[in-house]
Amino acid sequence: MELRLPDELRKRLVKTSQQHLPLAYLARQALRRALDTGEGWQTEVAPGGDRPILLQLSTEELARLEMWIASKDVPPETAVLSLISAVV
Repeated sequence: MELRLPDELRKRLVKTSQQHLPLAYLARQALRRALDTGEGWQTEVAPGGDRPILLQLSTEELARLEMWIASKDVPPETAVLSLISAVV
């Protein structure tokens, strides 16, 4: 899945780690945290205009994400960004 992080969300993700970890890794960990806690989101986050990152998700993560997409009726990228934003 390609993910275009908005600048503000990108900066918040980078601040979550003192190490220089790949952005895709940080985004996936934040998404897993959101899916594991079952925490939803209050506001939808629109994709940014920057260069996309490739977010590789497992079959289980995709299945769990599909439930959010179906319940909120939003594009997959918006669902991922909104879930990440809710936990970061």
